[in-house]
Amino acid sequence: MEYPELESYFQKLTDITDRIAMMNNHFDATPEIDIPQLFEMFDDIQSKDWENTDREYYELFTSYFTFHVKTVEEIIQEAREILNPENREHVKKLVSHVRKADDWFLSLKKKRKLARTQVA
Repeated sequence: MEYPELESYFQKLTDITDRIAMMNNHFDATPEIDIPQLFEMFDDIQSKDWENTDREYYELFTSYFTFHVKTVEEIIQEAREILNPENREHVKKLVSHVRKADDWFLSLKKKRKLARTQVA
């Protein structure tokens, strides 16, 4: 399996989350476009065999991914403070994304630990 160059790969994800964050600032936000792009990117992330990468690459991936999840959590928190009713459905989708991402990441860590103990 070919793995992406992480800096540029996660820059795409950062660009998407930055556009999503705009919904909290009353700019010309397009969360109806950006949130589906976030879901597509997450599907792509899930399609990779991260648990079998070398240690340094995996640790860099986990750093980027953890930062992504924290960023989305901050967007949600800010949206909840603003309480814009127009964004309610978007916030629900983001909350669902964070839950799925957390569950998937926990599962990935377990798979990696299992894969590493079987190799040893």
